[in-house]
Amino acid sequence: MKKLALFLTVSAVAILVVCSYLLFPNSGEQRNTGKRIIRDMTGRRVVVPDDVKRVVTAMYPIATQLMFLVGAQEMLAAISDMDVNDAMVNIYSPITSIYRPVMTNHGDINKEELLKMHPDIVFTHTKNARDSDFSQLGIATVCLKLETPDQLIEGIELVGRIVNRSERARAVAGYYRRKLEYIRSKTALVKKKKKVYFCGPAMLSAAGGDMYQNFFIEYAGGENVARQIRGGWCSVSIEHLLSWNPDLIFIGNYGTAKVENFTKDSRLSEISAVKNNKVFMSRFFIGSWDIPTPESILGIMWLANKLYPGEVNFDMAAEMEEFYQTCYGYRPGKKEIARVLEAP
Repeated sequence: MKKLALFLTVSAVAILVVCSYLLFPNSGEQRNTGKRIIRDMTGRRVVVPDDVKRVVTAMYPIATQLMFLVGAQEMLAAISDMDVNDAMVNIYSPITSIYRPVMTNHGDINKEELLKMHPDIVFTHTKNARDSDFSQLGIATVCLKLETPDQLIEGIELVGRIVNRSERARAVAGYYRRKLEYIRSKTALVKKKKKVYFCGPAMLSAAGGDMYQNFFIEYAGGENVARQIRGGWCSVSIEHLLSWNPDLIFIGNYGTAKVENFTKDSRLSEISAVKNNKVFMSRFFIGSWDIPTPESILGIMWLANKLYPGEVNFDMAAEMEEFYQTCYGYRPGKKEIARVLEAP
């Protein structure tokens, strides 16, 4: 009888352990004394301190923005030169005093330089995750993968858990989900999706179907004319544009292409986007609104407005105020807002 009771007790404990894992498979966090085990966005198990105080984001500037979103910017021990511009100085003037380390040509930091910073956490991205794992130095290395708007939200929540700002991260993630759900609810009724050509580094360089900009267009309710192409920025021709006949042309703010490249090219005069004056540069404040940064939610809202003005009704001036206040604790002035929204 005693053996049966012991067997039942052990079995019950084992069942509880298994059930807890099955019920919470995505929590990705186990605790030991002073340490936790989390899963980063590549699925790696990473040991991180319970009490995080110093974070290096220099190898992945987008991670710097996520630290601001979860309200943990005071933990930043090292950032990239790309993180510092006029908008960020207005938002958080101490950013100019945060250490900016010497970087390699590939955007990495050598081990000696990193050790001088005494970080608890280093954030990397998938491009340098393999070559920049500093766990053997006792430095937790967490890889972020932010290739879609949903992954961006997941990244916000992961960073929040790591730096013990989960409540704040959930609030910001909730804001993102509400905005995206509103757009989905409105554009779901559209029978014929508008076609979008998105160019980045150059006029004839299209965002393929595996790029963030493709998902950006889809979340706004549009259809990327180059979605069938893979391999990042893809070279296309004038003939491609004529064949696709996009309803809207969207231009990244980080290349050589400008609105007049399309509107003044006689070969493109019959394209719907050109005929109807639907050629736009991406909006830009901290950065361009179409890349995988927090501001891309504003870009999705702005593009949805342009595509479906009868269905989607964002007051973009009010949305800008809400976004920067919610995510950065910053209220942009009327002139700042006008400069962004009234650009070509």
